[in-house]
Amino acid sequence: MISDGLFVYGTLREGGSHHAWLLRTHPEGMTGAWVPGRLFHLPAGYPALVPQGIPGALHPGPGWVRGEFAGYADDADLQSALDDLDPLEGVEEGLFTREVLPVVLEGGQIYKAWVYVFHVERLPRLQQEAVELPDGDWAPYLPGDM
Repeated sequence: MISDGLFVYGTLREGGSHHAWLLRTHPEGMTGAWVPGRLFHLPAGYPALVPQGIPGALHPGPGWVRGEFAGYADDADLQSALDDLDPLEGVEEGLFTREVLPVVLEGGQIYKAWVYVFHVERLPRLQQEAVELPDGDWAPYLPGDM
C-alpha cells in the first residue's frame, strides 16, 4: 500500500462546502491530523497546500497544516474515492496534484496519506496573490465559522 488514506484540509473537511462529497466516498473513519507544509487562502475562496520537509518543531505550529485524515477499508476503496475526488480537485486540469505525504494523527500515529497540493514552483505566485496562514489551519474560512 502506497498510502494509508487521504488527508483533507479545506472544503472537503468537516464544515467545508464539499464535505458531503467526501462522505459519499464512504471513509471508514476520520480523525484530526497534520501534514508538513505551508497553507494559503486563495482569492478564489479555497486553500492551497505547498508541501515541505518536516519542520523541527512538533505540530501544531509553523510548518504544519491542520486537517483530517480519512481512512478506507482497503486500496480499492481508497482508489475509488480518489477517482471520485480528482475531478472536484481539478487534477486533470492541473489545478491540484496528488502527492503522498507523512501525516501525524491526533493520537501521534504516523501514516502516509494522499494530499491534494500545489507544487512548490507555484510558491512565488502564491506569496504574491494569496494569504498565507501561518498557523496552517483553514478553519476560519469554513462556512460555519464565517
